[in-house]
Amino acid sequence: MANKGNEAGNVMTLNLYREIEQAESVKQLSSLGRKIPGLVRLALAGETGIKEIVRLISGLNDAIALRLIALLESCEGIRLPAGAAYLVLGSEGRGEQTLRTDQDNAIVCADDLPPEQLGEVKRFADRLVEALEQIGVPRCPGNIMASSPDWCHSLTDWSTLMREWTGVPTPENVLRFGMLQDLRPLHGEQALGLELRDRILTAVQRHGIFFSNMAWHAVRFPPPFTIFGRIRVEQGGMVDLKKSGMFPITAGTSLLGLEAGIIGGSTWDKLDRLGKLGVISSHDVETIEAAFGFLTRLRLQRQLEKECADPEAARHIDPQALTGRERDQFRQALEGVSTFLWIFRDHYNLDYTSI
Repeated sequence: MANKGNEAGNVMTLNLYREIEQAESVKQLSSLGRKIPGLVRLALAGETGIKEIVRLISGLNDAIALRLIALLESCEGIRLPAGAAYLVLGSEGRGEQTLRTDQDNAIVCADDLPPEQLGEVKRFADRLVEALEQIGVPRCPGNIMASSPDWCHSLTDWSTLMREWTGVPTPENVLRFGMLQDLRPLHGEQALGLELRDRILTAVQRHGIFFSNMAWHAVRFPPPFTIFGRIRVEQGGMVDLKKSGMFPITAGTSLLGLEAGIIGGSTWDKLDRLGKLGVISSHDVETIEAAFGFLTRLRLQRQLEKECADPEAARHIDPQALTGRERDQFRQALEGVSTFLWIFRDHYNLDYTSI
């Protein structure tokens, strides 16, 4: 039965990609985007691994965004000129999206782009952000979008910002750097995005205090267990899946990766490379990846349950509402998070008293 389900899912996925490529309007793309949760349900019910599922979501979202960009050019004459690249950030940049993610995007331009083309860049950014919202991708509440002057710069200006963000680690600068470091060029001149990645690596090596400041940012939320070994819950007995597990692993892994010269790719990709470099033992990599995978799967399931409700509620789970087996797996996953936190804190000589 599982194999038949996988085959059906593969056919549906191929059909959806084909429909996206052939879409002729923003309205049609919006309708196609609403088919993604159904595919995810089918994948979760089958034998598809969680890494493949989040790649599926990111791949379909990429296809929709690229088709939208093509429609803006063919139907409205709005395009990104040569000498610029459109970047996706955060979970989309890592290629590990779950459902219900806000827009997180930016633009990098060549230093010598003339004023007329800079005007084209602004028109493109403004219209694309608007069109993404029209097809159901919400605007970022923090305005981390290409339409904001704060997230559309020349390569040199981005480099200047990198030096500022890494040299003056205010909470806002740390947050901004955390968003940009996982950039992925999706459209336009890919080389500009890749060059910006290289400059990020250069910038972080110039400030010795950078890594310790970013390390505190990665562990700023309370650990998943109390000092008595109980699962830490918020008011109402709920656990925030992002704060208690997913964020410290993604942020911490990205930081360890930067220190090792690794930038780009998913959290799983970075963990694999850190294991091969000996930064984390292969056994611990396996434990951490399993924990991250289970929490990601749980969050996806929760998002599907709350599809028409408050997206924030999908981050929270009541351990008592899980089956006995799920509760055991949940506790094991949180133990994997604790393993990562011990490794991470030890690596950066952070205080253990809050564990």
